[in-house]
Amino acid sequence: MNIQSNTLPIIYVVAGVFKNSNGEFLIVKRPKNKIMSDLWEFPGGKIEHQEIPEDALVRELNEEINLTPIKIKALPFISHRYETFHIVLLPYLITEWSGSFNLIEQQQGYAWIQFDKMDQFEQPATSLKVMKYLVEMNLI
Repeated sequence: MNIQSNTLPIIYVVAGVFKNSNGEFLIVKRPKNKIMSDLWEFPGGKIEHQEIPEDALVRELNEEINLTPIKIKALPFISHRYETFHIVLLPYLITEWSGSFNLIEQQQGYAWIQFDKMDQFEQPATSLKVMKYLVEMNLI
């Protein structure tokens, strides 16, 4: 077996998969000035060097939407190769949180949507894989 090394940069990220008491999921629209702009995704961001993923989750969610996760469940990680980079995503299902929701960073918008309406929002491949896990794990 020949193993080729990955020459693409690997980016490690966390995502908060917020599910409210109505069974709706929170998605945010990516900023216009960033890669994959205008796509809808679960809020989150990059894990900093030597940062614990759960700490990165709390930091990113506070920075982006002013919410702090309280009750979380780690979902299976996702590895996906895009054309110019490789993402390793650590998603967390969040069913309880504190704070007052507010788009703080550059996101263009947000939506709380039922799972069966998610396909109406254009999303990156990693978000689609998270949704597949939610179905497989009976978390919908």
